[in-house]
Amino acid sequence: MSLAAPAVAAAGDVKCPSTDCVRIAPAAGSPVAIAPDNAGAVYLAYSGGDLLKLDLASGALDTVTTGLGNLRGVAVAGGSAYITNFDGMLQQVDLATGSRRTLAAGLPSLFGVARFGTTTYVTDGNGEIVAVPDGGTARVVATGLGFSYGLAFDKAGLAYTADMMTGRILQTNVATGTTRVLASQAYEPTSISVGGDGLVYFMVAGEVKRVNAATGVQSHVTNIVGINTFSFSLAASGDAYTTGSGSDGLWRIAGLTSR
Repeated sequence: MSLAAPAVAAAGDVKCPSTDCVRIAPAAGSPVAIAPDNAGAVYLAYSGGDLLKLDLASGALDTVTTGLGNLRGVAVAGGSAYITNFDGMLQQVDLATGSRRTLAAGLPSLFGVARFGTTTYVTDGNGEIVAVPDGGTARVVATGLGFSYGLAFDKAGLAYTADMMTGRILQTNVATGTTRVLASQAYEPTSISVGGDGLVYFMVAGEVKRVNAATGVQSHVTNIVGINTFSFSLAASGDAYTTGSGSDGLWRIAGLTSR
């Protein structure tokens, strides 16, 4: 997974730092995954196994729990964090107490994670989406998706992934396993989110793009310059959260979906 060098800002670009792009946690290090809870906090997962909470109002950065393994993804829903790790384990962490339980283990390396209804969905290193229903067992619901570091759902329950191997932005019906290509990129897409506007957002080498899943129309949103960023996570407000390479910390990009 490669990072593009920071570019020179042009009209319409988001320059970091600026009023549009503010570093909100200088000491956050480099989390591998970010999940806003849309209730005043952002949760940060680290490859060393730590899960941290950033209070957006106070700036306080607190540890929720540690020792979760070689983490890769985080999603937040209903007072819990759902955590994937490279060793094929899916865990649920109670955000109030830090207690955790294992929902699935012994799977291929896990990466993206998302909740829809009462089911947790993950992407794995075999190019699959795996469903883990509450109280149930893991089962593969889609194959042939390549390598997607992220996973997102729209309100209708359709899943979206970004294949870093082939550049495909994919929509998958997890009920049937059918997949269609929404867009193709010449370079690896490293992020995938669904905005409150229903459009699908992703990043390609520092450029944020979006595609309308209904029409297939793809458009440029902005370039993020000034930091070397790999991916972003959208909040319900339309703000995005991202990290720079090294120890640049956590950045908030205001109103990304309204650009």
